[in-house]
Amino acid sequence: MYMEGYVSCVHLLEHQETAQDTRGVSSSAERWTYSTGRFKNGAVGLCNIGVTCCLNPLLQTLYMNRDFTDILCGIETPDTSVPPEGRLPHELLALFEEMQNRKEDAVPPYRILRCLQMLNVNLFVQYEAADLFLTLWSLLLKQMPQPHLAEKLRALYTVRLEEYVTCHKCYHERSSDKDVLTIPLPVSDSRHHRKQRLEHDLWTFFMPQELSGENKSFCPQCREKTASLKGTRLLSQPRTLTIHLKRISLRKSSRLQKINRTLSFPPSLDLSEVLDPEHLPEQQQAQGPYKYRLFAVVAHSGTASFGHYCAYINSSKDKKWYCFNDSSVCKVSWDDVKCTFGNTSFHWGVTACLLVYVRAEAE
Repeated sequence: MYMEGYVSCVHLLEHQETAQDTRGVSSSAERWTYSTGRFKNGAVGLCNIGVTCCLNPLLQTLYMNRDFTDILCGIETPDTSVPPEGRLPHELLALFEEMQNRKEDAVPPYRILRCLQMLNVNLFVQYEAADLFLTLWSLLLKQMPQPHLAEKLRALYTVRLEEYVTCHKCYHERSSDKDVLTIPLPVSDSRHHRKQRLEHDLWTFFMPQELSGENKSFCPQCREKTASLKGTRLLSQPRTLTIHLKRISLRKSSRLQKINRTLSFPPSLDLSEVLDPEHLPEQQQAQGPYKYRLFAVVAHSGTASFGHYCAYINSSKDKKWYCFNDSSVCKVSWDDVKCTFGNTSFHWGVTACLLVYVRAEAE
């Protein structure tokens, strides 16, 4: 994370927060129609008031996700004893209600920014989108006022994995469960490899790796270090599959660099065609389908230490793609989204860093 030289707007946030204190939160909101705004699908911009991180695009991916807003609409009016820094879900709902009812092109997210500041989230540095997404999600999960809503939020985004190690000598297998928010896929900085494809990288992530030589693993049954096979499999079919394309790497000079190499991804993804059967949930192998559609792409333009984020989102209302660039929202095509695949020829080019796939049958 690096400072980008923006002027701090802390005092401005404090001033605007007091001006918006009259904004309330409905105790029980109905399912939103997403029929307002310029495009009649609820899409509205978010003002950038000096924040240098990728907050606005992440907020847009949450706001345009009906499954998420349905959960958020279930929260009740906050108790007066709850301190301001403990009201993140309520402030987020209030912001989204304002976006849903807004007639202007953009909404200033002053109170949500102020709440995050009180939670010691530094909004004036550059984050990787996956890191800030994890921070937001963890805070929301912790502050959800009703336990059943927290469980719904966890079920919506969590990817349940099982990591296993199998001994080559006695075939003893030991495993451990692991819940993750995103699947990390590194982007290679080599120019000599073939073009990267998301499907191949996902297969590589789950493909077992040999542990031999100095990397031998201790087998509790053999009671010695043996050659082993280490792999990962899905424990359940996730409702949301969020993939982190890791384009930031550390050079030998200890400086961060951004990798602009091309990595393509499809608008629809069938995990049964990408992963081997043994990597899919056993209880669901005969059920399927494992089909997902691309819902959102958070993209970054610039270098590893300086740049700008925007979001491309496929509206569930009209199935069209839109680009959310702070206050600006415009309709785009799939060809425009494909421009985020990356290209080593463009140093400042726009590259996708976070992909959000949603299960097709869940819609």
